[in-house]
Amino acid sequence: MQKPLKMKAYKGFNKNDDGTLSCKGFVYEPGKTYKHKGKIELCGSGFHACRELWQVWPYYPNNGKNVFYEVDCVGKIIESEDSDGKFVCSEVKLVKEIDMTDVARFDNLFGFYEGFAAVKLNDKWNFVNTEGEILSERWFDNARNFLGGFARVKRNGKYNYINTDGKLLSEQWFDYTYDFSEGFAAVEVDGKYNFINTEGKFLSEQWFDNALDFSDGFAVVKLDGKWNFIDTEGKLLSELWFEYVDDFNGGFARVKLDGKWNFINTEGELLSGKWFDNVWRFSEGFARVILYGKWMKINTKGEIV
Repeated sequence: MQKPLKMKAYKGFNKNDDGTLSCKGFVYEPGKTYKHKGKIELCGSGFHACRELWQVWPYYPNNGKNVFYEVDCVGKIIESEDSDGKFVCSEVKLVKEIDMTDVARFDNLFGFYEGFAAVKLNDKWNFVNTEGEILSERWFDNARNFLGGFARVKRNGKYNYINTDGKLLSEQWFDYTYDFSEGFAAVEVDGKYNFINTEGKFLSEQWFDNALDFSDGFAVVKLDGKWNFIDTEGKLLSELWFEYVDDFNGGFARVKLDGKWNFINTEGELLSGKWFDNVWRFSEGFARVILYGKWMKINTKGEIV
């Protein structure tokens, strides 16, 4: 898709002996603006750059020989349909050289996610932004990529989250943490599970034997060998606890109780007064069920059709 735009990006170069920079045979000078005459084409004509610094490295490796610049891309822009962050523009200005000193000194630097990359130095982990600046004063025993504004970190055998300001989400450290989904993440302490929100607050006073990710506004939880759903306000969906529950699909979830099957809706209501030998997920408004050994169909009103 073509559109007029101004975009901050990153570009790699070979550095020439006279101080100029080269990219695919075209010579650049720092601080100058260059305009392409004619049609631009991805992987063809025009000025190419990437959204994130690390996305440049497959083309210009961070090997100490190449140099990297923050650039402004202006005019017509065509973005790649792939997830490689590459695009071509009709006008480019070399804004400033990126200081790779900090970036280059790490034992490992992984891909950038949400503007930060996990880095390893002397068996400890931290994060750097695209300028090579360290995110946190703390160094961790392990670190995962950022997702939804938070990254999971490990220190002294315990887990927590760090945000993009370098602050820990919680004063409490956990036995294990899971990724955020719909604003909540499952955390584990002493074999019990709860959810924490993006402000570091627990969702429920109750701790569960197991807890799965939120999906469509509900998470599956387990207590005393039975399963239920919890919503984003910490309320259980049903007074009943089931032998098995499935994720919601089309507004209904499969549930099993005393060896029989039914459906529950997002209001906590059972779909049918009958309990079936087996049920399958809804598709296009109908679900297959088995009752008394016979195959049938049921609609979203609980009627056998």
